[in-house]
Amino acid sequence: KELVGRQAAYLVEDHTVVGLGTGSTAWYFIDELGKRVQEEGLTLKAVSSSIKSIDQAKALGIEVLPIDQVDAVDLTIDGVDEFTDDFDGIKGGGGALLEEKIVATY
Repeated sequence: KELVGRQAAYLVEDHTVVGLGTGSTAWYFIDELGKRVQEEGLTLKAVSSSIKSIDQAKALGIEVLPIDQVDAVDLTIDGVDEFTDDFDGIKGGGGALLEEKIVATY
């Protein structure tokens, strides 16, 4: 989870809108993305599916907006708890599930 989350941060390009997921993989992604913002001067805007991810991102210097203030999300990174034989992702049943779906499809 850590390797995937951190590596995914390098898929983010300058001046994009990024969807931030929820959970451990997303935590590593946001952490690495924050390092890129601080060290490389990466400029981006983010939307998020959870207050925890919003708080983490803001603490790392990532600008987070409400989803209705962006036209589209260029890239969303989120983890998955498990997947089927057909590679359909199965998310946890937590309270962020609806928000995760909204961010992923925006």
